[in-house]
This record gives sequence, structure tokens and C-alpha cells, in this order.
Amino acid sequence: MPEQKFPRRAEWIWRPRQLDGPAFATESLRVAEEANRYVHFRLDIQVAGTITSAKCLASADGRYQLYVNGVLAGRGPGRCSPSQQSLDDYDLAGYLRPGRNVIAVLAHAYGRHTAWYELPGWEHGRAFGCGGFFLQGEVIAGSGSVRLDTGPQWRCQESAAWRRDVPSNSLGWMEHYDARRAPCGWTATDYDDREWPAAQVLRLPGRNFSGDVVPFGMMVPRRIPPMREALSVPARVVAMHETDEVPTGDLAEQISRERLRPLTRCAASQEPTTIRTEGERAVVIVYDCGEVLAGYIHLDLDGPAGAIVDVVHGEQLLAGGRVRIFGGIDGFDPVPAHRYVLREGAQSWERFEWSGLRYLQLTIRRCPRPLRVGKVALRETGYPVEAVGSFECSDPLLDRIWQAGATTLRRCMHDGYVDCPSREQRQWMDGYLSARINYVTFGDARLAAQMLSQVAQSQQPDGLTMMAAPGDFARLGFTNIPEFCLYWIMMIDDLVLYTGERGIVRELFPAVMRALCWFERHLDDEGLLADLPHWVFVDWAELDKRGQVTAVNAHFVAALRAATRLADICRYPHASAHFDALAERVCAAINALLWDPERRLYVDARQRGVRGPRTSQQANAAAIAYGVAPPGRWQPMLDSILDETRLVLTRCSERGGAAPHFDEQHNITLAQPFFMHFVHRALRVAGQQDRIVGQIRKRWADMLAHGETTLRETWQRTPTTSLCHAWSGTPTFDLSTDVLGVTPLAPGFDRMRIAPTLADLDWAQGRYPTPHGVVEIDWSLDDAWFRLEVRLPDGCEAECICPLPYRWQTINGAPTADASLALQPGTHCLTACR
Repeated sequence: MPEQKFPRRAEWIWRPRQLDGPAFATESLRVAEEANRYVHFRLDIQVAGTITSAKCLASADGRYQLYVNGVLAGRGPGRCSPSQQSLDDYDLAGYLRPGRNVIAVLAHAYGRHTAWYELPGWEHGRAFGCGGFFLQGEVIAGSGSVRLDTGPQWRCQESAAWRRDVPSNSLGWMEHYDARRAPCGWTATDYDDREWPAAQVLRLPGRNFSGDVVPFGMMVPRRIPPMREALSVPARVVAMHETDEVPTGDLAEQISRERLRPLTRCAASQEPTTIRTEGERAVVIVYDCGEVLAGYIHLDLDGPAGAIVDVVHGEQLLAGGRVRIFGGIDGFDPVPAHRYVLREGAQSWERFEWSGLRYLQLTIRRCPRPLRVGKVALRETGYPVEAVGSFECSDPLLDRIWQAGATTLRRCMHDGYVDCPSREQRQWMDGYLSARINYVTFGDARLAAQMLSQVAQSQQPDGLTMMAAPGDFARLGFTNIPEFCLYWIMMIDDLVLYTGERGIVRELFPAVMRALCWFERHLDDEGLLADLPHWVFVDWAELDKRGQVTAVNAHFVAALRAATRLADICRYPHASAHFDALAERVCAAINALLWDPERRLYVDARQRGVRGPRTSQQANAAAIAYGVAPPGRWQPMLDSILDETRLVLTRCSERGGAAPHFDEQHNITLAQPFFMHFVHRALRVAGQQDRIVGQIRKRWADMLAHGETTLRETWQRTPTTSLCHAWSGTPTFDLSTDVLGVTPLAPGFDRMRIAPTLADLDWAQGRYPTPHGVVEIDWSLDDAWFRLEVRLPDGCEAECICPLPYRWQTINGAPTADASLALQPGTHCLTACR
């Protein structure tokens, strides 16, 4: 169902300004005025009696931190489109006490689109620019109540601790924080805020007798739980160095240019870490967290006022031992670097924004008196899920790969499915794969449902949804990936299959029809999608993506068939019949025009009536995976695209250096980790799941060869490669789906198939989450016998297929000769022999 409008009572507030009425203008100058501005807010209240409830809803135009009586109670809001501003719900009763209490908030206005944030528009944006905080709530205590609503009774003060004139990138603003300029203890009850001015209410009269202009006409409670947080310390100190300062206008450039050398003039010791610098020399400490993590960088320090700690981070080390600074898109974003300036004495600092990193580098400057580093830590954060699913087998390598996929996904689950925690933190529509991996590991569908709605909100007037949303890419309009819109449709269909949730289909189906109309308008007179505008991506590989592209057309068929099922749920028979017939016509055109009968392969693309010479795993896997290729073609296709003597790992992009040798009549482009998901799907469709296990060993072992616990973006490991990229977790999905053998046959696992793939394994066991509960699988081979134990939760049934060359002998001790057995809820023990 569509979100319902929130009945607001409180006001949006911000720092005092001279506000004029909204003007007819394309942009608001006030956005630039508020860029990278931090504002403190406080509300002092008296509570009498025992507190029974203190429920409230909060949001910010930007991001906020909420404190109650000096204790951090939450952060937010979750990423959202300003057309449906997200509200975080709290019950603050546990933080309050009878008597005096203080609600304190730190809010940050970005003044620019970021990877997760969109500037407000319309009258609201022109009138107020950006920035603002909202809280609506009430404390119930004794026989009375106290309202917490934001309004002029709140006090505020602009923060002078953060420098505003610093670089920014997709991940927000660099943080240059001077603790000497911060109001110490401002979140506590005993802080004196009487000199702080009253907050300004963001409300202006409307035009021509219409209603008042207020921020965010539609506010909705968030769909997902608050993020988890837990403090962790780095695994070890890699090294301590000394460096000569090389001042430049850019802090990141300065840190990159400062050469590391052994300690000679500066003093540094460990346990406890104590630093003293001399003159223009600085001490550099490099920490290793042991694996890629996501969290807020936290420092406990004790030192002289004016001492400086510069902070950079990344996923890799350079040859000389320094951290390879990593953040944003190479060539698109400034390199991030942050600075903390100490006040006198003991203090703690934590970055306002979270980061993805493995290595942390501190450059400590200007401390002629000793500076003690009490704790360097990371307040880890992420979406709160439990490890419901599991997998173990007789091959420890496969166990490690399964777990690495689960860990990688966990690091990429936040207030959205982010492609990677380090480089971008955008919610790309390749989250289609993230959701599938989630279904077999955590079984949580809320993040997927939110993503589907948010991508729908990004839909353009022509019907195409954006490749990443919400955020800068959804609003800037400089490029888009058309086929990601097809993944969006397929992901809705997946949500129904894996969770049984149908309500979202009725909410989103009108947008699905508009999206498919966009693709229909790009069918040429031969019935194929051709010369699509924007960025035809397919995969990070050197494919022919011009004209009629086989992989894109195959995905179009898949989306049309998914839309047919969605139309049936909505009881739109005409739409269902139309999409089904169109899928068949596109299939016929692919088979007639993109099939090379001599090589018995589909070519990558066809342009101006001529089939291109290049072939790939991507084109042919998509044709099999989505039932485009007739079954009679599958075996020669699979034999060719799995022939190691013909496969070539190509460049990821045109900037990837010199192209490798590629004989277009013989060689076949190797799929990268992203598209290997569809290669494996093709093998599953063809009933060759045992080959999936071999592919996983062959391709993914290298990703863990150096002790990594997360999976990287591409087979190549370059300076800009993300070393924690959720789309590479395909083996986690495959091992649970194929080796454990669990597949839904009806929405929500009301019916499922259990068909274990043995490959060359001796045993396997694991847990597979479903909406009804966990399915437990435990199978083993003993000489000529195959034994399987299955536990099914209530509310579902399963068809259990015996793996070849075995035949069922008994079920729960009773003899049977059936090839397929119907299982009801409960525990079942089955045996089979050759």
C-alpha cells in the first residue's frame, strides 16, 4: 500500500536567518549559504513522576545525532527521497529520569547532493535552501505529559568547530574539526545554553492565498530498523614512521606527498601509545583492522591544545607502507582526508560520517609535549541482521567462500544496499543480487522492499528508473544504466517468490508498466531493443554493446516474464497477455538475428544488420538463463563458454590499459563476478549444478588467497577496485541453492524443491531461511549410500528429488521407490543407493 501522510504537529527548525518568501527561481541561493553547516539544538524539559513512555519521531534535512542527557540515542535519517522524507521512531523513556532532562541534537546540512542524500526542491528548497531538524514526540509520566516538539522553544547554536571551506565528494564533506572551538559538554543537563538563540521555525506564507510553505510535504516512518553499532579496535599497529611536513593547499595531497622514514627526531612508543613531535616533523601511525569494516572512526586522546591528528583510510597499503587513500570515484571525487585539532587534556572524537576501510593512518603533528593515544577504534555500523542461514561441507575452501560472501553482504547492508562501503556507498540497482544473497543468509526482506520503493520514486517522466537511488546520481541526470531498470522489475518478482509479499506489487505495478513502455519505445522494426540511450553496462568487461545487444534483450525477456506474473497478481489480464506475447516475440527475434549458426553461439551484438564477431559468457549465459535459447542449443553453448582455452579476461573499461589479445573468431569474453551470477543461473537451468561448484573453486579461490574475508569487485585487483563488493557474493547464493538444494516453487516457500547437488563433496549441511522458519539440510555419502535429513518448518511442503545416480530406498524407515518424494512439515530421514 502507498505510504500514508504523517499528521505533523511539530515544526521544522534551523538556525536563525532572515527568511523571505519563496521566489520564482530555478535554484535557491540559500543552499550555498547552508553548505556544510553543523548546528547544535537543545530542549530543556522537566518531567514529574514515573516515566512510562517517551515516543517520538525525528528527521533532518541532512543527517543528525540525537542525545538524551548526554547519551547518544540515535542517528538518522535513513537515506530517502525528499518526496518521502524518512522519520526515525524512538522511545526515549530509558534515557529520561524524573526532574530536569535535556534533548540535544547535532544536525548537518550538506548543501549538495551526495551518494545517499538529495537536496530538497520546489518551494521548500527555494524558501529555506537546505538544513533543518524535526522532532515530534511526547513524554508520558505520572498523570501528565510533556511535549518534545521542535519549535521556537528549542535553542540552537551554529557550530564553529567544523571548517566549512573544505573539499567534498560523493561521500560528503571532509571533516576538519577544531575541538578548541567546540562547546564542551553541550549535550549534558548542566550545560548553560541561556546565551543560545531560539531556533527558527521553517514556515512561510504560501503564494496567492495558498497554504504555508513548510519543509517536506510528505513524511513517512522508516521501513527498516535502526542500524547496529558496536565499538571494535584495530587488530594491530602496522608501523610507526616519521615524516617531514609538506604543506599544500589540499590535505589529502599533502599526506600523499609526505615521505615516510624511520623515527629519528620524533619520539613514539607503544602500550600506551605516546607521541612527541619536533619542529616540522610529524609521526605517522598505520593501523590494520584485519579486514574491511564499516564504521565511525573513533579516537581517545590526551594531549596539548593545538596538536593535530590527520586521518586517512583505505582498503590497501602502498609499497612504502602508507595507506592508499580510497574514497569516491577515481577522477570524479576529491580524495578524502580529515583533521582533528586537540583542545587541552583528555578528549574523544568520532567522525560524523561512517567510512569503509581496512587500514587507518594517523599523522600526528604539532605536539612538542607528549600526546597519548588512548584508543583508536571503529564504531562499526550496519544493517542489523542475524546469521540465520549457514553452510558447511567437506571442502573448507567452499565454506570460506560462502562465509566471505555473507560477510561482504553484511558490510554492504546499511540504510540501503550499498555496492561497497568504501568507494561510493550508493544504492545501485545491482542490489538485485544483494537481495538474493540476503534471502539465503539472513532472510530479511525489509531492506529490499525499501529499495524497490525508493527506486520507483526515482522514475523519470519517460518511465525509466535510475541506476542508483536515492542520491546524487538519481538527481543529477548525467548518465543512467537502462538494464538496471530491468533488474528492478525482476527484483520485485523475486521479493514475491522469496517472501510471499504481494502488497508491494500493487504499489509498484503502475511504475513497472511505465518502465516497460520505455523499453517498448526502443524496439526497432526487427523487434529488438537497439541503440539504447545512456550507458549500456552489462558487465565490467570488454563486450560489444552497440546496436542490438544480446544480453540486454535477454534481460528484457526476463523482465517481461516477471511483469507477466506481477500483472497476474494485480489481476490485469490484458497487461499479462501483452507482456507474455511481447516476450515471445523478442525471444524469436534474438534467436533469428543474434545466433551464429556456424559457431553455435550468440554474438554480443548486431549492428546495421550485421552480427558482430565478438562472443561472450555474458551473452550466452543470459540466453540460457532466461529461457531464450532453445534447449537443443544449450550443451554446445555451455561447452564453448566454459572452455578455458577460449576464455579471455578483458579490460573492465576503456581506461583499463592495453587490451589483451582477443581472437574474435575463437575467443570468448570471461564474465566478471557480477555476471557470473547469470552464468551459474544458466548452468542451473541446464541441470548442470555440479559445474557451478567447480566454477566457484576456480574463480573465487584467488579472492581469499591473501587472507581476505570479503570479496572484491572484479577478478583484477587494481588501485580503484573495491575489495568489499556485495555483487561478488554469488557463491553464497549458489551453494545454499544448489549444494543444499533448496529452491522456492511457490511464493513465500509455501512449496519448495529440495534437490541437493553432490558434485565431488562427501557431505554438506546448512540452514536456509524462509518466511515459515528455517529449513535444515544435512546430507552425506557413505560408500554406495546417500543419506539426507531434512527439517521443514510448519506451513510449507517440499518436493524432494533424489540426486543421480542414486535412487530413494527409504523415507523415515519406510521403503519407497519414488524418484520424487512429497515432504510435509517435520523432520525426515531419507536414504538412497546407486
